[in-house]
Amino acid sequence: LLAEGSDVENLLFVSVLLKRFEECLKPTRTLDSTVTDTVQFLADEEAPTVRVQTGVPLFGIVTTQKADPRQSGIEHSAGELATLKAHKRVQLTLVVRDYEGRRLGHGGITVQTDLRFRDDEDHTVAMSIVDNRDGSYGLTFVPPRPGVMHLTLFVDGKILEECPVVLRIHKLRPHYGVYHCCSFCSSGGSKGGGTCACGSIMPGGYRGCGHGHEGHPGQRHWSCCGSLQEYSDCTVTVGKEQQRKA
Repeated sequence: LLAEGSDVENLLFVSVLLKRFEECLKPTRTLDSTVTDTVQFLADEEAPTVRVQTGVPLFGIVTTQKADPRQSGIEHSAGELATLKAHKRVQLTLVVRDYEGRRLGHGGITVQTDLRFRDDEDHTVAMSIVDNRDGSYGLTFVPPRPGVMHLTLFVDGKILEECPVVLRIHKLRPHYGVYHCCSFCSSGGSKGGGTCACGSIMPGGYRGCGHGHEGHPGQRHWSCCGSLQEYSDCTVTVGKEQQRKA
């Protein structure tokens, strides 16, 4: 163009060219923080539509979603984390979201936990993690005793903004009966043994239940309230239990 163009044409071209050079020399505009600049291939994730179409699972998906520790967190109802009980299994759900606050449509995120009592920070409490493959992760643990616990969560090595999550563990309401298979066994076969809240009465003049007889729950239970779980809250008052024993 320079060899064949006229002086006027060359001057016009140089002017345009210089403007383009100036644009190139300007600092690159910072990308919006809500836009990820990465494309990930997750080899262990199952492609959801392939199984529906062919019945054969195919693994490996491509995603532009990236976990954001500021948007991710534990999903729970109001007051739920303040009413947990010692020795009872606690199940929590961690929902991982991207920079736009959208729930991730896949699993494969590295989730780590650190759970300790506030008054014993030298020892951690074990917690199991289950990847639900839909952007959520099931967290399960059993508090060994009452107290205040601090839960710290990490998503792909980054700590969640809401951490530490405070968990308040309370004592179970005590039972005043016997955790037994039946009244017959716990009383040593005595006909004068106490009654049982399960409501079953063994025939032959017995006051309480006997395993294998009508109305028996079929497993060990508390005589005071009938609860099948050994570690559970008693549902009767002390006064009623004393009347039952009488």
